[in-house]
Amino acid sequence: MGASHRRLLFTVSSKVVLLITLICAVVAGSAFAQGIQGLPGNAAFAAEGRGVSENKLGSVLFFNYYTSDLSSSQVNTRVFITNANPTQDVVVHVFFVDSNTCNVADAFICLTRNQTTSFVASDLDPNVTGYLVIVAIDSQGRPASFNYLAGDELVVTPTLHRFGLAAMAAARRDGNFASPINFDGTTATMFFNGAQYDFLPYTMVLDSFPSQVAGVGAPLADTRLYVYSPLPDLATGGAAFSGTLFFIIHDDQENNFSGQLPLGCFLASDKQRILSIRTSPNINAIVPSGRTGWATFYAFGNRTIVCNTSGDPVSLTNVPLMGATATKIGSATTGFTGGHNLRYATTFSVPGYSITIPVFSPGCPSVDLPTRGSSLCPASFPI
Repeated sequence: MGASHRRLLFTVSSKVVLLITLICAVVAGSAFAQGIQGLPGNAAFAAEGRGVSENKLGSVLFFNYYTSDLSSSQVNTRVFITNANPTQDVVVHVFFVDSNTCNVADAFICLTRNQTTSFVASDLDPNVTGYLVIVAIDSQGRPASFNYLAGDELVVTPTLHRFGLAAMAAARRDGNFASPINFDGTTATMFFNGAQYDFLPYTMVLDSFPSQVAGVGAPLADTRLYVYSPLPDLATGGAAFSGTLFFIIHDDQENNFSGQLPLGCFLASDKQRILSIRTSPNINAIVPSGRTGWATFYAFGNRTIVCNTSGDPVSLTNVPLMGATATKIGSATTGFTGGHNLRYATTFSVPGYSITIPVFSPGCPSVDLPTRGSSLCPASFPI
């Protein structure tokens, strides 16, 4: 009887635990599906790893900041790119996007199997600051599935912030295909819609920054943001973007404050220090000496992208973001300096995003794949 009683208790207990687990799962699932209160975008897709990442290989690499200055012996960027495929050569199309003008310069790099290569920005795009987009292409120059690319960079900025960044990789998700050439016969479009390529970030997270006010035992800190919305047309450059970054600044006492910064092609150099964010009271009052803060932010502004290979337009009022941060604390000789890519809380998934590149032969062998298109358009539009 005792044994039966124990089995009964175990059975009842198991059912109760199962019921509680199901209830918790439903509640957690409902909360998870709702995203993060006050932040636009899809938090579930971000948490599930359906967006770009610095911790994987991909077919497109984003290097969030580069700079060089030929008049300086220090200010420069060294970029590293690796083909991790042991059996296949590939060509990558490298796009240098100027942070001031949105103008684009480009080059091809031919990578043999298992090859790594590097270059300094002062050799290929001297005296320019901006970001890099590197796209795996086929032998005709069309964006291609090649989830074997990795990269990183070492940066010394004009403010002498020194840091390393891994490339943010976007994987191709639709199989071993290349993108078809668009209706114009000269370009091809990549769709970052979670079906063809990974989603891009929407709401960014600066997870911690020190007070920018020096004090006893708290040396002066200088925190910078290098933020941009990727240019949707790398073939012609397209229209200049004019938008706004909306920030929620959090102190270490759970108080929240909002602020804004203007955003063009890239966050302007005179707005990159965290103190530039316009808040009331100002950042130094929100995060006084010896304290820390953190921030979330996203961008809004009008931008037009194409939604299919026919070039049909879609108008956006919000845009995806990419970027990095760096901090110096104390003197250059005895203090700390470092940086990292900004984390993101949500993905830009409705409707997604597109980036168009010019198509022409790279002049060296690469992958050859069948084509498959994608679309961001409503169902009434053709792919």
